[in-house]
Amino acid sequence: MRRALSSLAAAQLPDTVKVSVTVVDNDPAEQARPVAEELGATFPVPLKYVVEPLRGIPFARNRCLDEAQAKGANYLVFIDDDEWVAGDWLQKLYGFSLDAGDKAVVCGSVISLLPASAPDYYSMFFSRKRRRTGERLPYCATNNVLIPLAEVRRLGLRFDERRPFAGGEDVLFFTEATMRGVSIFHCAEAVVYEDVPEHRATIRWLSRRKYSVGITLARQKMYGGRSRAMVLLSATVQLLNAALVCALGVAVSRHRTRAWLRVCRSAGMASGAMGAESQFYRSPSS
Repeated sequence: MRRALSSLAAAQLPDTVKVSVTVVDNDPAEQARPVAEELGATFPVPLKYVVEPLRGIPFARNRCLDEAQAKGANYLVFIDDDEWVAGDWLQKLYGFSLDAGDKAVVCGSVISLLPASAPDYYSMFFSRKRRRTGERLPYCATNNVLIPLAEVRRLGLRFDERRPFAGGEDVLFFTEATMRGVSIFHCAEAVVYEDVPEHRATIRWLSRRKYSVGITLARQKMYGGRSRAMVLLSATVQLLNAALVCALGVAVSRHRTRAWLRVCRSAGMASGAMGAESQFYRSPSS
């Protein structure tokens, strides 16, 4: 978090815009408090530290919404605590927002940096799809996004708190937003960076992550109108195809790993269609 706050302190701010930073700590032990208070003493903009005692990412994200609304903010910008921003990040994000109109969600780019211990080909499993600036998205995540709060209020949008450790509630939040008429655009020039810790650059973590993503994907498809039976059928076909590739054997490590991760995601989709719940984020180290 120290790197995240230091990068925000050094970021170039848009002209005529009042900016403040809120750290929402989802740890009852308040481990982030010393860093927030230390940097806050000399921070160039107001910095507020709050604790959300209810454990789970959706509670923390909804607390962010509430804190921004209480400040009377027009926009809320999310980044993760393990990211750091480019110097012109906020200028690019906000500038594109003005061009797109004040009702659009704007999603920036996230560049993941792998540990030296990870195989080079693992970059394909952490890199996001390259998108052009102005591309319209069906959904996004909260790791680098600007949200117009007037739309949040108008639609009564909230992150789903019923599955606090499942993950993917940001995908469902923005999926609902687009289904109700909100536009999401990509701004490639608004860049944040993240270090991938060693425990995530492993086949075990990637497998668990893909399984969890599959559960979210199943819920997203059903939310969009597909029947449970159709999602289960689609997931089963994908699972069989991916399992066949694994069974036949693939000589190249990157292709073998990719096929296995498709098995995990398809298995997650099938499980999600049958009502399974993910607990991927129950451990803080996930």
